[in-house]
Amino acid sequence: MKNNKGQIIPASILEDKPDALELLKDIKNLTVEDVVVIYAYAEAIVETVREPLVILDEQLRIKTANKSFFDTFKVNKKETYDKLIFELGNGQWNIPSLRKLLTQLLPKSTQFKDYEVSHKFEDIGERTMILNARRIVLEGHKTELILLAIEDITERKHIDKQKDDFIGITSHELKTPLTSIKAFVQILQRHNEKSEDKKNSFLLDKVSSQVERMEHMMASFINVYRLQTGKLELHKQNFSLDALIKDIVETFHYTTETHSIEQIVKLATDVYADKERIGQVLVNLLTNAIKYSPKAHKVIVEVKKVGKKITISVQDFGIGIPKEQQGKIFERFFRAKGKEEKNIQGLGLGLYIAYEIVKEHKGKMWVDSKDGKGSTFYFSLPIK
Repeated sequence: MKNNKGQIIPASILEDKPDALELLKDIKNLTVEDVVVIYAYAEAIVETVREPLVILDEQLRIKTANKSFFDTFKVNKKETYDKLIFELGNGQWNIPSLRKLLTQLLPKSTQFKDYEVSHKFEDIGERTMILNARRIVLEGHKTELILLAIEDITERKHIDKQKDDFIGITSHELKTPLTSIKAFVQILQRHNEKSEDKKNSFLLDKVSSQVERMEHMMASFINVYRLQTGKLELHKQNFSLDALIKDIVETFHYTTETHSIEQIVKLATDVYADKERIGQVLVNLLTNAIKYSPKAHKVIVEVKKVGKKITISVQDFGIGIPKEQQGKIFERFFRAKGKEEKNIQGLGLGLYIAYEIVKEHKGKMWVDSKDGKGSTFYFSLPIK
């Protein structure tokens, strides 16, 4: 059998795929030759993908899978094809979260993305996976298919944990000598006040500012460690968000000479949250707004009540964030790449910490930005 380019396509390619043959024959009057060519291309693409891929029918039976799936999960075609995915490997795939995704969520939508699942398999042990699925309705045919892609991130998670542990231990160990250095510098500064030595004062001020910078870095690392290990404690209380914003804005008015901060707050509702942590989020967003708008002179803070949530926004008129980078802006150590960002100091942890703090409060954080025209960062908090 040949395709329209004269290439020989073995008809045997569909001998063990009768369902695929019947499925494709009815679509737009395809010939058997057309079906064989289409399937050959499709199978080649699927086999090229490094991540495990599985195709399910609407009853959640496995119609086909790629080599990566068989290699990763130590199964073979005979014990896989036409089996319910939940029966695969003596019920090893009967994962409650996966069952919920496939039987409850997917029928209501066309896809789900980046769903993390951890599960212990008999043959390969504990695995952490990212699942992506899409429901496909073939034109001209009533049958539905589900494409399930599985990314094994177990090793990545293990490496991340090692990095987090290293950061946590190192930050904790450095905290004590750093505190001592700060105390000694303060003693030297007080002693130097009597001598009125301007050069020593200048140098000691420089040392003091660098120590404070290191303290800030250590605090960021410790926060990251606590977030990653679930050790970040929240001390929630009822407090006035308006008053907190007012205090923080007033502090910025004393510490910055380049920007004015306009506060738009018409709300008298308390929130139940960790006051210190929410303050930390606001300080980070305001600091970034000033830092990333060096040619502008205004920042706007606004608070609105939307349903049972309060939304806080911080708007700047600075360099903005390219659209293709906005999806990663809340990731650890990520910093927007551009000509103007190169001269701006930072570790790429502030937004990640702020995002996780809001997430711990069952809230959400997002950004609206245009490259070269500024950014508005939003976060919402439940009132109760």
